[in-house]
Amino acid sequence: MTAPSLPRPAAWRRSWTRVLATLLCLAAVTETSAGEPAPREAPTDPNDTPMMRPPNGQPAPTPIKSSPALVPAYGGDRRFALTLSPAYASFRLPLLGRETIRRPGAGVLLEADLRVLSFAWLRAQVGYSGHPLGESKSQDSDTEEITVTANAGVLHTTTAGVGVAVGIDLGRFMPMVDVGAGVFRIGTPEGALVGQRGMACLDGTTCDTGLMCSAGTCVPAMVPEVHAGASVDLHLAKRWYLGASIRYFALMVQPLEIPIYVIGAARLGLRF
Repeated sequence: MTAPSLPRPAAWRRSWTRVLATLLCLAAVTETSAGEPAPREAPTDPNDTPMMRPPNGQPAPTPIKSSPALVPAYGGDRRFALTLSPAYASFRLPLLGRETIRRPGAGVLLEADLRVLSFAWLRAQVGYSGHPLGESKSQDSDTEEITVTANAGVLHTTTAGVGVAVGIDLGRFMPMVDVGAGVFRIGTPEGALVGQRGMACLDGTTCDTGLMCSAGTCVPAMVPEVHAGASVDLHLAKRWYLGASIRYFALMVQPLEIPIYVIGAARLGLRF
């Protein structure tokens, strides 16, 4: 049997050179492929295609805010609130020696609200208004003598009461209605006739509206009243709000006289 012949040294060198060159090429291709991202497969469902960036018919990334925002970033809770209201007041009651007409005036109203339910508040309020009154005179038809029937001055009205207010939180706005009861004080100018303030009582017991007979003299008294009103507030910030209100008062001494006392007020409040 003939023994195999061994390759020559030159042939060995050529074989190893080819193997080494092949390995180097493979290493270079592998390194290049690792640095490049893999090609993405084409989507098979059109809904898988990435959405276009705005403004090419696509929605903006953030919603457009209204100015001012209808719903503020802060809550509308009103656990306790204080409200100061400069007010226009109208007073209409029969007064001795004067015409029964509407008498406008100005004043101020202070309210405090304490929440008892999510939609209801216990409300306490005090108010004052002043109403200028002119001098009233009458002339005797027979003697043509002129007599002063009521002196000029200011009619002072003071009220204090408690009630319940119900409201709905509508974001920046809060409409409310309230009902309550309290006391009302009427301070008329010093009198010129019997039965008026500071004068003797009529028939020993009777005095002008809002007055009482004390020791034979007519003096201001506290008169019971009931009231109802409505208001709407606009939240300006986390603590402050502005609003407007109207409130009607009925005095129990003249419950059928309408209107008796009406207040229209601008509201500035602080809530907690």
